[in-house]
Amino acid sequence: MDQPTTDQSSTRGISGRFVVVVMLAFSVVVVAAMALYWEMYTRPFRPLQDAIAAEFPESGPRVIGGRHRSHEPGSPASLRIIIQVDFDPNADEFRSMETAQRLARLAAERVDLTEYDELNVHLEQRVAEKELRQWSLTRPIEDGNVEIATSPPEVD
Repeated sequence: MDQPTTDQSSTRGISGRFVVVVMLAFSVVVVAAMALYWEMYTRPFRPLQDAIAAEFPESGPRVIGGRHRSHEPGSPASLRIIIQVDFDPNADEFRSMETAQRLARLAAERVDLTEYDELNVHLEQRVAEKELRQWSLTRPIEDGNVEIATSPPEVD
């Protein structure tokens, strides 16, 4: 019995070398796009992040600006500052307020606050094997100024 033979050269698929080159090119494009996005996303806040890192070592500062729910009309433009602290921010309210005040001062020096409606400060303490301890403060920004008043701790 004679089996019909097919000419394999006419039904040739995509070569492995071509697939590898396309995969490498795709990965380079994706990495470049991620780097460009990250650069554009963090550049406006980098001077503030650097200043916070210098004033609060080991704090791992993150600064985010924009509208939280941008699809909703009337959502305020906010500047959010998140740092890690070495104390329980809920247990020491005075120290938390002082830290927020210092962060607001740094923000006013490094960022044009007139572009934002409110300042959000989040202090986090991460304790191993325990729940995150977080303290948050939101203050309105009026004419580029943020008021964060600290009062001395009450002594009984």
